[in-house]
Amino acid sequence: MSSIMMRIGVLCAVLGFGTIILEQFDYEFRILSWASDMQPLFGIVLGLVGLALIGGSVALGRAKKAPQQAPVQSPQQPGRPG
Repeated sequence: MSSIMMRIGVLCAVLGFGTIILEQFDYEFRILSWASDMQPLFGIVLGLVGLALIGGSVALGRAKKAPQQAPVQSPQQPGRPG
């Protein structure tokens, strides 16, 4: 799940921040040509959404790799119910 989230985040960040740069040279991504009237705000928002997805993916990956602590059980003594 986090791998897909990371890929989508990178794509959104590249497209979002890329539209801001390309707009300065009067170019645009064809896939985002419908949003040319909403630039640069749309590019900034899309880039930030991409960064948020990347951050969420990294956080999920770290949470999965964190060692799970098993509950500590006291050793049973002979003759006593446990």
